[in-house]
Amino acid sequence: MDQLPENRDLASAPPEFQPYATTPFQRFVEESQNQRYRTSAMTYVCLLVLLIGYPLAAVIGAGEDPLALLRNLDQTLLMILLISTIVIQWLIFLLNYGAIYLEQTGLAGVGLRGFRLVHLAWVVAFLLASNLLLSGLAWVLGQLGHPMAGEVGLLIPTDPTGQVVWFFVAITAGFCEEVAFRGYLMTRLRLLFKLNSWWLPTILSAVSFGICHTYQGLPGFIVITVYGALFSLLYIRTGSLWPCIIAHFFQDFSALFFPH
Repeated sequence: MDQLPENRDLASAPPEFQPYATTPFQRFVEESQNQRYRTSAMTYVCLLVLLIGYPLAAVIGAGEDPLALLRNLDQTLLMILLISTIVIQWLIFLLNYGAIYLEQTGLAGVGLRGFRLVHLAWVVAFLLASNLLLSGLAWVLGQLGHPMAGEVGLLIPTDPTGQVVWFFVAITAGFCEEVAFRGYLMTRLRLLFKLNSWWLPTILSAVSFGICHTYQGLPGFIVITVYGALFSLLYIRTGSLWPCIIAHFFQDFSALFFPH
């Protein structure tokens, strides 16, 4: 009779992280390749940054009248804002990566697994469906007296240099925000609290993501929160971050051509 190979990492893992899943939580651990997960101090740091620190900084930065701030932007301030956004988001990614390293799961544990061509089909379907849904939501908000702020279009550069910077903003937001809010935040909430469902991680991730966009005003916060929830559903359905990253990039990049 053949003997099963010894796996010291899995053998030493807590029972809930052992193979042969019998509960929804154990199936999640196995399917997400997080069998070797270990909570570290950095886990708590990252969760605090994503749930409290980053959103709070966004609210404080937006001020009492975020739309007035957008109206007063000149090209120099806009470039400073965009470049600062790129730097901050990559710093947050490095923080997440450090935690992932200590947790011993690798990037696969947050959904950065092999890219497949079918992911492109998911991207197209998601962008069509989500933009249709969000356009309807924006229309409803407008009917209720809360139209989307046109000032958001002032964030989109019109000069060639600024447009190049925006391209890198789109890449950065697509990759770093999806790793942070979908890949890291959602999976770590499930792992840390041993949750059997995605409901709480999806809600917390979407609200935190929406608060980080409060510079778009109340209607923008509502729309972006719903959009964050849709990205979460895409991640849950595909089991991969790549469709979310690609869709997020194209959504932001397209603002160069459809700024409003």
